Amino acid sequence: MLRLLVADGNTPAGRHRIAESAGATPSESYANMLREIGVDAVVDICTPADVGAATPQPLDCYDGVAITGSSLNIYDRDMEALRQIDFVREVFARGIPMFGSCWGLQLAAVAAGGEVKLNPKGREVAVARKIALTEAGRAHPMHRDRAPVYDAPSIHSDVVTRLPQGAIVTAHNGLSAVQAAEIRMGEGVFWGVQYHPEYRLRDVAAMVRRYGQILVAEGFFASLVELERYADDLSLLDQDSRRRDIAWRLGLDDDIIDPLVRQIELSNWINNLIRRKSK
Repeated sequence: MLRLLVADGNTPAGRHRIAESAGATPSESYANMLREIGVDAVVDICTPADVGAATPQPLDCYDGVAITGSSLNIYDRDMEALRQIDFVREVFARGIPMFGSCWGLQLAAVAAGGEVKLNPKGREVAVARKIALTEAGRAHPMHRDRAPVYDAPSIHSDVVTRLPQGAIVTAHNGLSAVQAAEIRMGEGVFWGVQYHPEYRLRDVAAMVRRYGQILVAEGFFASLVELERYADDLSLLDQDSRRRDIAWRLGLDDDIIDPLVRQIELSNWINNLIRRKSK
């Protein structure tokens, strides 16, 4: 049986705001998804952004740590971010395998000596298009069974601009030179992606509604009415993946619609942990 820990990257206010729109905090959604992938997994949650936060069990009890996205910007060096950097360095030091989505990738990169900045190419919203595996990525176990080029759920305006020494870029696209990477520090190994394999379509819809007028102002939607229509389509497709009319209209394929394809990197991480534990 695997024992996993999900670290929520958000502040208490951020978690509350997301739970109001999505029905659960990012860590709750992430934990539920990991339980679905690893049927026998016991999954705990921690909130390392919080003052005095502690893990439910000692860190060494966990076979792996997964890190959610966050609304924080790591270059602001707020205390909520600095506490998380310390947490990730501790996990690295203990040699516990990690996986991170979006903020998780940025956090691991900075903790190990890399750099994150605001993307001069702008925000990536709802779907990261034409992500391409690098030569290293095509051979990496994180991406086993992944097509050479694919789309993925996404929302971010920051990107990793400098990876730590020895890190391996495994995927990229036109908006981000680092869409996925392996990062090592001491005895620790981190696999991470700039996108969100854990997001269901309803999570993407909730995210679009939550950003609202910001996305209209940035030119992604002509109006809030158009934004709401897009979010409604995503919600309907989430309820019925056979809605070919919606999938065709939005340009979405199995890499977004089918959870077995969408969650490939996380499934591979879980399987890697199982093999590691069985040795």
